[in-house]
Amino acid sequence: MLNLDLINKEYGFLGDRIFLNVSQVVVPPVRVQDAYRSFMDNYVANLGADIVPKAWDIVNNARPKLQKLINAKESHEIAFVKNTAEGISILANGIKYNEGDNVVISDQEHQSVLFPWIAAHERYGLELKVVRSKGKDVDIDGLINAIDEHTRVLVVSAVQFSTGFFADLEKLGAACKEKGVIFCVDAIQALGRLKIDVQKCNIDWLAAGGNKGLLATLGAGFVYCSDRIVTDIIPCYAGYQSTVSHVSPPSITTEFDKLEWYPHARRFESGNLSYNCIEAISNGVDLVLELGIENIEEHIRKLEKHLRGLISDLKLQVVQAEKEENWGGVVCVYYPAEKEEEVVRILGEHKITGTMRGGYIRFGLNFYNTIEQMEIVSHALHIIDKL
Repeated sequence: MLNLDLINKEYGFLGDRIFLNVSQVVVPPVRVQDAYRSFMDNYVANLGADIVPKAWDIVNNARPKLQKLINAKESHEIAFVKNTAEGISILANGIKYNEGDNVVISDQEHQSVLFPWIAAHERYGLELKVVRSKGKDVDIDGLINAIDEHTRVLVVSAVQFSTGFFADLEKLGAACKEKGVIFCVDAIQALGRLKIDVQKCNIDWLAAGGNKGLLATLGAGFVYCSDRIVTDIIPCYAGYQSTVSHVSPPSITTEFDKLEWYPHARRFESGNLSYNCIEAISNGVDLVLELGIENIEEHIRKLEKHLRGLISDLKLQVVQAEKEENWGGVVCVYYPAEKEEEVVRILGEHKITGTMRGGYIRFGLNFYNTIEQMEIVSHALHIIDKL
């Protein structure tokens, strides 16, 4: 059961605002806001003295929290990056490809997930095997059946950004393990809201920005890289933070033939990081762990089921996965684009904040939302339905 007192302490500032925009960018809880401000206050107060070693304490403090959240074997399997796109790009560019290699991917993927592989196709001649969806559902069996002897990677989002479809990661991961294929997951729409177990799902590479379910902000995210594949991935960038063979100033480098990378995920951290944003992630994950990811997921699923039941009579198109197990805590409703001004007004009158793009509203549910709020959302949508 969720700790309502803790949620109110961290999110009471929302008041009667119904915030359903976590699928775009979250409003961080109080502890994250405080930590973010404190980083800069301490930086200035100390005139930047010892900022790098102190900042790496922040990084090393955050790794085991993310390890626990995703059930990684080791904290050194966690590395920090700027965002999801960079995290996926590191893998796409770090593999040594052979002629005829291919990557299997769904046609629903966000550009941050898809474009790194299109770029790899252009740069390395990699074949992109795009599996078409079944209606609004990702074709899980189709992805598995597309794997052949030349497949290097299977890529999927845990939760699709435009439909809310929650992929069967366990089934995909088992197939990838059996066939010796790298299983790469974009987790940004799921992590912190739904449980993801990288060991149970045989995930080799996972990337997520911190600005959604991790309750942080823009500017930092992380990758998980399994020890099984880490030494096979050559980093895109090089720097003294990512190598064992660096020397400390004022000494200069005397070895010019090769680099000795860290034998774990830190090899992907080439220089100074967005330490203040990592501190935000660290505090956001603290709150998720305190509330319990199982409790959060149970609450989100309860909210989604209730909301979908309330709006099942709408004439508007409501995107819904065929099976409830594939609901991902994201509800998308399409409306006539020419009615946008009126739709904005109605949502504003009901103090509802969601994502509005191209004739659809996307509601991302989280632990701070309530059943009562779902009733208000339903009421607003029924008004929109009559426009």
